[in-house]
Amino acid sequence: MWRPALALPAAFRMVYFGDFAPFSQVDDTGRVRGLFVEAAETLLREKLGQGVEHQGFPWARAQAMVRGGEADGFLTVPTTERLSYVLASARPVFTFPMCIIAAADSPRLTELHQVRRLEDLRSFRVGHYIGSGWADANLRPLGLDIQWAADLTGAMRLVANGRVDALVDNAVSMRVRLAAPEFNGRLVELPNILATQPYHLCIGRSSAFAGLMPQVNAVLAQRPVSGGGGIAKAT
Repeated sequence: MWRPALALPAAFRMVYFGDFAPFSQVDDTGRVRGLFVEAAETLLREKLGQGVEHQGFPWARAQAMVRGGEADGFLTVPTTERLSYVLASARPVFTFPMCIIAAADSPRLTELHQVRRLEDLRSFRVGHYIGSGWADANLRPLGLDIQWAADLTGAMRLVANGRVDALVDNAVSMRVRLAAPEFNGRLVELPNILATQPYHLCIGRSSAFAGLMPQVNAVLAQRPVSGGGGIAKAT
């Protein structure tokens, strides 16, 4: 087991999107729980012997904390913009399919079933949430008509209330949310898989733990991370 240098802080400060069940969700006590938290615990504490603290925030704020050196890392998609201030693991910890969510009574539901590529969404109104690096990197450059919500739940409400036609996001997270009373029966997941989304462990370039990345890569190269899904495509 890798042993951290004595000069390192006692705890690696992980931050998460606090409204991203089942991956990271702040509960009623203020504690963040979910698959990402379990995976970070397994990788950092169990495999590398490093203490870890976990906190959930609005996603834009969590990213700003890593950029500004207030936190050490997160699990996310390593976009070009993020790579300007983080180091990303060589292998993803998780890979998820990206699906379309639409209103069950949408007048454009049949048309949405025909969408096969992200480019096919150009004639639709699309919702997403502020701070989504995936949307910034994959949807914004296409010139889509995008309305932005404060968080993922807000983006789903845009679809449910008919303000946009569709939302493209992580299928695993969407399935949990579609079962909630607010959305059950109002929103549907379409079978179209438009992309996949790899989530890597990212460590801030200015973090005292930046030198930990070779050890992280060595662990990820050996085996899936247990206790949270591992290096596997979710189905």
